[in-house]
Order: sequence, then C-alpha cells, then structure tokens
Amino acid sequence: MSRNYKKWTQTDIQFILDNQNMLDKDVAVKLSEITGQSISASMVRRQRRKSGIAKRRGRPKKVASV
Repeated sequence: MSRNYKKWTQTDIQFILDNQNMLDKDVAVKLSEITGQSISASMVRRQRRKSGIAKRRGRPKKVASV
C-alpha cells in the first residue's frame, strides 16, 4: 500500500493559523476546496500541533439566538 504525504505549503499553514477559531474538519473542507487535494481533519490537526498552533480548550460558548 502506497501512502501519499501532503507537502504543506506556507500558505496552507497560514490558512490554519488564520482560522484557529474554526473546527479542524471545517478547515480541512476549505483547504480541500482551495488546494484540490483531499485533506482530512486529522491531517489538519497533526499539522496544527506540529506547527505549535494551539486551539482554545473546551467547548465553544453558545451564542444566544434572537
């Protein structure tokens, strides 16, 4: 079985950095659309951790809807 590894560009890493408030799976969907490659949430999570990009802990607060 051959594995294809993603070569992360600085633009990809900057996109992850700029969208820290998004879920990893949402970032993966957007990056997949932008790059045309298949990117999973676990790939984004791994790259985020490797780059030292921390996310806030815990669940996001609910916004009261009117």
